[in-house]
Amino acid sequence: MDETCSNAGILKRAGRGLVIDIAGAEFFILEEDLIALMSNQMADVVNYDGEAEGLAWLSPLVAPKKMDLTAAIDHHIYIVSYGGFGHVVRGIRKQVVIKEYHPMKPAVV
Repeated sequence: MDETCSNAGILKRAGRGLVIDIAGAEFFILEEDLIALMSNQMADVVNYDGEAEGLAWLSPLVAPKKMDLTAAIDHHIYIVSYGGFGHVVRGIRKQVVIKEYHPMKPAVV
């Protein structure tokens, strides 16, 4: 495998949108952007003041047939499994783990 992931935070519901909590910093996907996300469009990730901090999308980052919620925030890539994302959106689970994606660097010989 050419990549590794580490636990970075949690994803949870916030009203009709989502909160991405990473090391105490909160980012949001608002309701209208969550609707766009579910239609295979990109969604803005915003801070508490509503300013854009990054983007989120559903993509096959780890495996070609596996769709994950992926968010790019401040030059970092965060991933939530599609199943976990769906459970939070449908209210089955209150929160799920967010993983930070770390591409493996080639070994220097």
